Amino acid sequence: MKSFTIICLSYLFLFQFSFAEQSKTNCYPQPINKYVNDFANVIDKLDTQKIKESLKRIDQQTGTEITVVTINSINDYKKTEKVFEHFATELFNNWGIGKKKRNDGILLLAAIKDRKVRIELGSGYQGVYNRLAQSVIQNDIVPYFKQNQYSRGIYQGVHGIITSVTKEVSWLEFYKWPILMLIVILILILAAISAFRSGKNGWGGALLIAIGFLLFFLIKMLISKSSSGFGGGKSSGDGASGDW
Repeated sequence: MKSFTIICLSYLFLFQFSFAEQSKTNCYPQPINKYVNDFANVIDKLDTQKIKESLKRIDQQTGTEITVVTINSINDYKKTEKVFEHFATELFNNWGIGKKKRNDGILLLAAIKDRKVRIELGSGYQGVYNRLAQSVIQNDIVPYFKQNQYSRGIYQGVHGIITSVTKEVSWLEFYKWPILMLIVILILILAAISAFRSGKNGWGGALLIAIGFLLFFLIKMLISKSSSGFGGGKSSGDGASGDW
């Protein structure tokens, strides 16, 4: 009887834990793609492909993470926040959009039934970018949304974000540490070869061990830069909103 009671209590605990986790998950939509999450199903296949390609290219060239999210309504999710702007900020932080050290992620969120759209910016952007985001919403997105051309509006909005809001980072700046590490590895390889040829096998072996460690960290660094997940960025609520 005692064992039966313990088993029942264990199942009850697991059930409550599972329910709590599910409720937490349902507070906000969960990402299915790093670049386009069309939960409202309003972006056509061609625009989706073009947007993904553009955002992937920007991510690879500058390290800036931009993601598009469409939902029907914020009321579809179990959350306490009823304000659209706050929902966007919490969604941004829940996903961790943008690189953690730079906080330069960007979220384009459209709630179709709520008739609201927002460009949420990471906390690394200065105030001037709020005005640029507002311009993108008013000039590139809302005119199409008013005509129910949501796919075209989102496509134009992404293009506007890339050209006017995105903080440019040179390819050299983005990959400077992997490049520097690669140069050090090449120097160590030449030094190891020289040590072995001169009979200093101890030094050569030590250099090979150092090369192995550096290669490990280089590969790890490159993988992190090409990761399919978000980088842990945060937003303080900056950006711009619009409706139609």
